[in-house]
Amino acid sequence: MITDNAYVTILLCSYLGVNNGYYKPYTALQWSELGNKIINSKIGEPAKLLNMDKESIINSIKIREEEADRIVNLLSRGANIAFLLEDLSRKGISIVTRSDIEYPKKLKSTLKKYSPPILFYCGDLSLANKIGIGIVGSRNIDDEGIKFTQLLAKKAVEEKLVVFSGGAKGVDEISETTALNNQGYVVSILADSLSKKIMSKAIRDNILSGKQLLLTANNPDAPFSVANAMNRNKYIYALSNGTFVVASDYNKGGTWAGAVENIKKGWVNTFVWNNNKYIGNTELIKKGGVGIEDLNNISIKELISNKVKRMDQLNIFDFDKTDKRVPFERENIIGENEDEYSSSDYDVYNKAINLMLNLLKEPKSIEEVTASLNITKSQAITWINRALNEGKIIKTNRPVRYVVNNE
Repeated sequence: MITDNAYVTILLCSYLGVNNGYYKPYTALQWSELGNKIINSKIGEPAKLLNMDKESIINSIKIREEEADRIVNLLSRGANIAFLLEDLSRKGISIVTRSDIEYPKKLKSTLKKYSPPILFYCGDLSLANKIGIGIVGSRNIDDEGIKFTQLLAKKAVEEKLVVFSGGAKGVDEISETTALNNQGYVVSILADSLSKKIMSKAIRDNILSGKQLLLTANNPDAPFSVANAMNRNKYIYALSNGTFVVASDYNKGGTWAGAVENIKKGWVNTFVWNNNKYIGNTELIKKGGVGIEDLNNISIKELISNKVKRMDQLNIFDFDKTDKRVPFERENIIGENEDEYSSSDYDVYNKAINLMLNLLKEPKSIEEVTASLNITKSQAITWINRALNEGKIIKTNRPVRYVVNNE
């Protein structure tokens, strides 16, 4: 189940259901700043924002009117979000937020306030906390580069290390395929199109066997963008215990930018294939990358051992100590026993009812409920009938209206 704190994080930080007229969701840094204000205020946690008006928000967390408007505006799309979340769940796509205990610890402890507030994923999320290496490089790679990538991925599997990569063509795809073909484990950190990626039968099979995790900080249907790709590279480094650059252009491209940023920030060691055919590789070594020439006589575990990050530090917005997410289920993957899916594990009504009760403080018709919540008439009827059965609302006649049952 998605907790109220996680639900507010999704409303305020995701682009799900954001159309013209909505404020832009909060970035990672903006959410960190707002979160600190919330936890140091009298309300203590984001969940309390769900039942607050603008004036109460301003007075409680001491923010400017413009920011309170932004919060109220983003929270107002709750009914739409509920449907979108249910649709994602049916596809086998889950969400974890920075305040959830399942959120990858190393990502949070490495990037701190820059760690993404929300991650969409498909597969066994615990793979993101395993010891492993990142493998990155150009999309266009020659035969020698392919062989080096394959040897590196195979050696990682032999040493029981997870392979973290970016799911793109070239080095990413080669390293992931090699690891999986050798019975290894892979975490693919995507920059775009998670929804399309999981349409592949091969990927679905890998997910169902527990061998592959797909992860993205972007909306599952988001198209490719340079900004998203740059952030994706950052997450590969932050999740790994050392990342290997197979091939890089010089002073351009995502591989170069990601490696330079990691060298500067010192998150983990940047290992670089010392092959002078790639000018970018040579220059990265000059900047502080660790040159690697021969993989045959080295231990990857020994190479990364000096930069293994602690997994138990810095829990940003650790609101939900007892939250237990419903585990990944075989039937929640696309095309697998879709008819067996049960919404009992993900009850959207429980998230939408407060919005509806707030609306029905004054008598409303079915049509008014439909328009106000921006939902279909059949959905409005379903929710109203359920609320009637639970005694939360009552029906009046002549004309037919529905209103909160104050008794």
